[in-house]
Amino acid sequence: MLLALVIGGLTGLEREKSHQFAGFRTHILVAVGSCITSVTSIALFEEYSVYSTMDPGRITAQVLSGIGFLGAGAILKTSNGIRGLTTAAGIWATACIGIAIGYGYYTLSISAWCFVMITLYILKNIDKIFFKKKQTMFDVTVNNINIISIIYSKFERSHIMVKNIEVVSIDEHTWKLSFFIIYDRRIIIEELIKELNESKCIINVDYLH
Repeated sequence: MLLALVIGGLTGLEREKSHQFAGFRTHILVAVGSCITSVTSIALFEEYSVYSTMDPGRITAQVLSGIGFLGAGAILKTSNGIRGLTTAAGIWATACIGIAIGYGYYTLSISAWCFVMITLYILKNIDKIFFKKKQTMFDVTVNNINIISIIYSKFERSHIMVKNIEVVSIDEHTWKLSFFIIYDRRIIIEELIKELNESKCIINVDYLH
């Protein structure tokens, strides 16, 4: 259980640094809890195998099913796509490692944990290379100039960087706001446009594909 605690905690630290809700303590509880079920399964099998043909893997199988609900809580759908999938997968992997530790497969557990940490730390940087930032002009036609601050906050929530803004007056009550933005290629711009179009002060939204 101590090994499960250490492995779960170190895995959770990476998620904590990435500002995820399921972090340090969550991963510890998942790893230790999964380890407990494995140890309990083996103990019950050794004690009652003479009296019944029980399966020592039944309890742990239910743990993996339950972890699915915990992982689902870490997944969030935002205006820039879906976040939390890596955290959800990490929780599931941590549970699997905890189960393996409980069954006594220490070499397998530590090897699996090393692969998980390589994925979270090293491959994260490779991921940034393949998914480089994209830049474009984002035009918003409005009938209230004060809405600029609201648009800025929506960009910020979607992790979109505004490098420059140009304001052109079309007529007395209409303005065209041209934002030069930089964003991750995986961000779904169409979702942001749909959200902005719901505002009464925004007449039209368009961007260069």
